Amino acid sequence: IPTRFLGRKDHFEATAGDKYTVFINPSVTEVLCTTTAEALAMGKFAVIPAHPSNSFFAEFPNCLPYASDVEFAAALGWALGHDPEPLSEELARAFTWEAATERFVVSAAVTVRQERARARARAGRGNMDE
Repeated sequence: IPTRFLGRKDHFEATAGDKYTVFINPSVTEVLCTTTAEALAMGKFAVIPAHPSNSFFAEFPNCLPYASDVEFAAALGWALGHDPEPLSEELARAFTWEAATERFVVSAAVTVRQERARARARAGRGNMDE
């Protein structure tokens, strides 16, 4: 794919006039995926690997995941030939600190069943001891 890199660009410059509409992040090791979130929040296409670390972004219409070189080329070609969809209020909310905190609380919750299992483990008992 013929590509010309223009160097580092400030976010404001990158959004001025919507000159840049495609973000590519080939990483499968970026734990927080902050740059992908920023690109999607700015209304850009995000071409990213189909990988568990990127699963959160799959709900966004401008997320274009790929699983192979051929799919990458197809996703990039499609993005370059189309305009990104405007981000709905509902999807934009997913990028707020409030929504991130809500997701954290839900993921950190411990069920009653999990707590009972932990209590048994602390007491040195397993399920078979009941």
